[in-house]
Amino acid sequence: MSSRHRREVTKIKRTLDIDPSKIKEYREAFDMFDKDHSGSIDIGEISKIMKNYGNPMTKEEIKVMIKDIDADGDGEIDFEEFVTLMEKQTTVVEESDEEAVLRAFQFFDKDHDGKITNYEFRFILQELGVPEDQFESGKVDLLFKVCDLDNDGICNYHDFIQFWKDVREG
Repeated sequence: MSSRHRREVTKIKRTLDIDPSKIKEYREAFDMFDKDHSGSIDIGEISKIMKNYGNPMTKEEIKVMIKDIDADGDGEIDFEEFVTLMEKQTTVVEESDEEAVLRAFQFFDKDHDGKITNYEFRFILQELGVPEDQFESGKVDLLFKVCDLDNDGICNYHDFIQFWKDVREG
């Protein structure tokens, strides 16, 4: 890593509290799309980036987005502004994931009391077609215990969201 990149990582990490490995990942993406190596990315380059990260946007949406994060007002995105943009987009995706988790929790919470009992958990899994041998072998009970983080016999929303994050992170 060049000394310039090291300074950028230090500054961004201090300013935005982002893991250095994530900054390195952003730098690689930034360099890949900064085709002319000008140190900034224009609207066309940003459009390609957002499309590659699964978030295609119109030129008008990109202009609004640039205006929101273009600290120096030059109509382009430098690396620091790029990191801010990527963190903002990641947060939007994470919020969407949490909405999906909430819907999943509500699906399991049959009586809508804000908690999932072992009975509700087993009932839903049966409805979803989980084979009977999974229940007999104790795998379902073990899965519920993993979800019930505080071992109180219920899986509340906090337990469920943490369980979901643990599953996603593998």
